[in-house]
Amino acid sequence: MDKKSIWTELEEGFKYISGDKELSSMIVMIGISSLFVIPFNTLMPIFAKDLFRGDAGTFSWFESAAGLGSVASAMYLANLKSAKPLMKITIIASGIFGFSLVLLSYSSILPLALVFMTLSGLGMMAQTSAINTYIQTHAVPEMRGRAISYYVMAYQGMIPIGSLLIGWGAHAFGPRLAVCIAGLIGLFATLMFVLYKTKFSGKQISALILKS
Repeated sequence: MDKKSIWTELEEGFKYISGDKELSSMIVMIGISSLFVIPFNTLMPIFAKDLFRGDAGTFSWFESAAGLGSVASAMYLANLKSAKPLMKITIIASGIFGFSLVLLSYSSILPLALVFMTLSGLGMMAQTSAINTYIQTHAVPEMRGRAISYYVMAYQGMIPIGSLLIGWGAHAFGPRLAVCIAGLIGLFATLMFVLYKTKFSGKQISALILKS
């Protein structure tokens, strides 16, 4: 049996994902987040050293706070009994992620900034993990690997580009405004995602009514 070329498999995967509105919306969501929101972490050394007049220890507090939030969300998702709430978790986590960055961007008190950093870690981990799990549990078995490959491209492939963008933004507008813009983009993407899901669900309901 002849093996398909990688380009053929990628094309088949793209057709499958683009034909499934649920999966495609999830991948677009993680792509936007990876490009504009997740790279905020690139600027945390500037926050620790320049904005909060700290040192390597201060930066470690920021990283530890994000890690604490990530662990909390990972433990919550690991204890889920069903994949049904993953869409709802994605929306809530994306909202928490964006909102916490807006609050973090102009926080002038270190303990408060660490609280917002914890929330950002929680939202980021919950968002990425929920989308990953959703794709793995909803893609058909023969297309699961290709769907995950597009998730990885949208997730890990966009972060280096996003790091360049937020670095440029910090240089042009300052680190606080750059992180604030990242959070606002995250909130706007969440809102568009919710509106899309509402519209798509409404069409599905209408189609069911017409069929009956």
